[in-house]
Amino acid sequence: ARHLGENIMAKREEVDYIDISPKQIVSVATSCIPFLENDDATRALMGANMQRQAVPLLNPHTPFVGTGMEHQAARD
Repeated sequence: ARHLGENIMAKREEVDYIDISPKQIVSVATSCIPFLENDDATRALMGANMQRQAVPLLNPHTPFVGTGMEHQAARD
C-alpha cells in the first residue's frame, strides 16, 4: 500500500483504494515521457510541463519510441 508517498505493508481491511495499473502513480502527461525512471527529476518535471502544453498535430506520425500510454491519452 502507499501512505504519504511511501510504500508500506497494510492489512486488506486498512486499504480503501487500489491502483488499477502501476502507471497510475504518475499523471497522464508524465506517463508519456519515455524512459522516465532513468531520467533526472528536473528534466522529468520539465517534460511533464511541456506535455501539458502540447497541442495535437494535424498529420501525426507514429513515434519511434513510446510508453504505451499514448493511445490511452489520445482516446480520452
